[in-house]
Amino acid sequence: MLIIFLFLLTLLFTAGCSDAAYKQPTFDIWVLKINADGNEQWNTIIDDDPDGVGIEMIQTRDGGYAIAGTGTRNGSIIRIFTLGAKGEDRVDLTFDTPMDSGRSLAEAPGGGYAVTTRWECLKRIDESGTVLWSTKLSEESDPLLWEVDKGWRVVRAPDGGYATAGNNQSVRLDEDGTILWETTFAPDKSARTIIAAPTGGFVTGGICDAGVWVTMLDAEGNSVWNRTFPTESTANLYNVRLSPDGTYDLIYGTTQQVSEDKQEDKWITETTEVSLSLHGELIGEKTVQVSQVIVATEDGGYAYAGYSHPQHNDLRSSDYSGSPLQVVRLDTAGEVVWDASFDIGDDRPVTSIIQTADGGFALFGRYLDF
Repeated sequence: MLIIFLFLLTLLFTAGCSDAAYKQPTFDIWVLKINADGNEQWNTIIDDDPDGVGIEMIQTRDGGYAIAGTGTRNGSIIRIFTLGAKGEDRVDLTFDTPMDSGRSLAEAPGGGYAVTTRWECLKRIDESGTVLWSTKLSEESDPLLWEVDKGWRVVRAPDGGYATAGNNQSVRLDEDGTILWETTFAPDKSARTIIAAPTGGFVTGGICDAGVWVTMLDAEGNSVWNRTFPTESTANLYNVRLSPDGTYDLIYGTTQQVSEDKQEDKWITETTEVSLSLHGELIGEKTVQVSQVIVATEDGGYAYAGYSHPQHNDLRSSDYSGSPLQVVRLDTAGEVVWDASFDIGDDRPVTSIIQTADGGFALFGRYLDF
């Protein structure tokens, strides 16, 4: 990313010193749809905003797609980019909230969405983009909180309303945006994900000073159990899911530098899957080969995506010149079902992968358009 930034600065400087015409670089969003066998079905570019950025994608009930992010109309604003089931454009939702952006979203009953924002609010919007209500989730908004893997996440609660997780908190809200309960974790804990549990509660987790952590909350927000998995180096929690076998599985990764040669730094990432019982008891632990851009599949396996880099042993979210986008599907035993490559072009880092209702997958990311 530093190289891209410096290159952009060079372009801008050169343009300012020359009378030659040039194209102002823009950021667009690319979306790729593949089927259950790893074959491309369609791909598209969302390019009607000069600096559109997507953070999280979901599939909607009608088979289309919605991406929470930011637009630049009249300044940085929250925007939800939408696509039809076959990648065709639909009406995007924007609303005037200067210097804000969408982070995570859930489809709301009756149409529209609930979306968390960079400024740590949950906003309910209707299908026309009108804000129906806005609830503050935390009083410690950080204007520098911009990384994709940070920020508040939201899920639909099975009995209605929403559950959110971010910073060192989890907040439960009803359909009208009223806070039902707030749970605060230890100060060093940063929540990165949340899923609904069959008990009516929720499982959330993230990173902490010791490594990674995961906890079960009951329907009232009380901690039922919590587990911490210490790591020797900085860790990242990739995924938490309830498996078809009834276990809670989490995947986390740790990265260490193995070469101090500034010309060719080498980095080794080790990824581990841990399985817990419904009561939080450790059932199993094993090494898996995945990337941070990952989704749990309905059959108990995983699919992950990324680009090969000569300095890393795993697939990376940022693209590398000459390296095609790879998507790998694993079965329940962690064996490769298929490994597909897609030449989608350069300057297209991948942000996310989801499984779709037809058993296939949809991916999206950022596209630097020169």
